[in-house]
Amino acid sequence: MTVCIAAICGGKLPVPPEDYIVTVSDTMFTHLTSSSDKATRKMEPLGDNWAAMMAADDVTQCVPIIERAATYFHKRANTLQVARSCLKRAYQQHLAEMAADKVVGRFGLDMEGFLKSKSPRFNDKTSDGLMSQIEQVRVDCQFLAFGFDSNKTPHLFTVEEPGTDSVYDKPGFCAVGSARYAAEGLLFYLGQTPKCSLHHTFVNVLFAKYMAEKAGAGTNTYIFVMKAGSTECAIDLFLEPTIRKAWEDEGHPHIPNGLLDKIAEAHISAK
Repeated sequence: MTVCIAAICGGKLPVPPEDYIVTVSDTMFTHLTSSSDKATRKMEPLGDNWAAMMAADDVTQCVPIIERAATYFHKRANTLQVARSCLKRAYQQHLAEMAADKVVGRFGLDMEGFLKSKSPRFNDKTSDGLMSQIEQVRVDCQFLAFGFDSNKTPHLFTVEEPGTDSVYDKPGFCAVGSARYAAEGLLFYLGQTPKCSLHHTFVNVLFAKYMAEKAGAGTNTYIFVMKAGSTECAIDLFLEPTIRKAWEDEGHPHIPNGLLDKIAEAHISAK
């Protein structure tokens, strides 16, 4: 179980307004039959002013895809369209290679070689059987990419099986991972928009992470804040524990005092 969350913000702070992207994730590492919290940072650089977070049952498949996408992105125009096409292409290429390795690699073939093969050993029945096996291969990785284009405009988009993408510049936030719906639901409830201030968004995104923990996400938290041109961020160590305590004390959704007593006095029946 995992979650990665990102939100675009600007608002009134600082002055003058400046766009930021606030991201947060757990650090749980899962591999086949084992998992460990506090194990890994689920984010890798995608290009200048771009990065991608990852969520998967087996994250070892994710890093090679981002590294390939970064190679495709190198020295190309810094636009949302290029960033999307590079990550999608990398995902699709990785999926094709993995499927070929698992199914036809034993014949010394890659995917292109198999599709073009005229060998008599690949009759219609054999080819159909191999194609059926290829179609069942899954990468099962989700990526949440974020960054700034050459005009310093912030963007969010996802890429997932089988290499399709979705842009989330509106509503301006997104989550991936098994606990994504818990996180996104709370962000909608909190009214998160790109017009929210950096400080407000910082709290909202962390609250969404804590809600995702209730759905099974790891409890350790990694935070990264980006603005156009930045390569690193600094956050006081006391800040996240302070926000977590506020969430635990009074921030999380709860039933108001006395409400259950009033309901107990009411008549509820079923026939």
